[in-house]
Amino acid sequence: MKTPSQQQIRSPRDENWKPVFAPWRGMAMGLVWLALWAVLSSAAIAQDESVVSTPEELSPARVLENRADLFMVRKYFPEAVQAYKRLAELEPQNAAYQNKLGIAYHQMQDLNSAKRAYRKAMELNPNYAQALNNLAAVEYSQKNYRAAILTYLKALQLSPNDAVMYSNLGTAYFAYEKYEYAMTSYRYALLLDPEIFRRSGRAGSIVHQRDNENVGAFNFYLAKVYAEMGKPEETLLHLEKAWEEGFPDILKTLQDKVFAFLYEDPRFLDLVSRIQASEQQKQPS
Repeated sequence: MKTPSQQQIRSPRDENWKPVFAPWRGMAMGLVWLALWAVLSSAAIAQDESVVSTPEELSPARVLENRADLFMVRKYFPEAVQAYKRLAELEPQNAAYQNKLGIAYHQMQDLNSAKRAYRKAMELNPNYAQALNNLAAVEYSQKNYRAAILTYLKALQLSPNDAVMYSNLGTAYFAYEKYEYAMTSYRYALLLDPEIFRRSGRAGSIVHQRDNENVGAFNFYLAKVYAEMGKPEETLLHLEKAWEEGFPDILKTLQDKVFAFLYEDPRFLDLVSRIQASEQQKQPS
């Protein structure tokens, strides 16, 4: 089947949506700060791209922010909270500091404090899509799936090309047992970023860790998404995982026409043969 281009992507709920390094001075100092930048950029909390400073330009707030970010990298979350709180006091109108404070609280599972920080970030910057995404992640963590879905949809209105948000929306739909909506959301996430399910996240955004419940169903429906996109390797991988996780009646569901393009694939035939052999062993003699 043909894969739509990004220009064809529309929201699953709103058809009107439209998909939308300063040089270092001095070799020695440059290498030191370049190494620090590499460490920070690997963290779940990273510098905002709009604020990049040379060593000479670092203000006390930026020095403190670097320290707080390193606390996050090292998973010293209480220390990070204290540092981000101090930053918020130094610059009370900085929405990014509130968002980072919320993420630090979130990592400590202090969800109510995280929610307050995210809401404060949104008060300071109503167009802060990442903060809204993170607020929805709190609602998801509190198992308030319907509220999380609605909040993700609002975040996507602000950032309609965000693969992380579509992935999170799909996970919330899945938890809410709206599987078709979940598949649609996952499909958009994959169209925007084919590696989305192999990534751990993006600067400033919380990515859902799915519940351990219904892992078999998750893998089966993800296999269907990959099948619709004509990706045999990914389809077979998740079908195998769905079977291993005990997805019910899998032989019957493999008759779905979406898997027809695999019917002559030796790997698919081998999987079916192994499933059949396993089912026969379970039958009483």
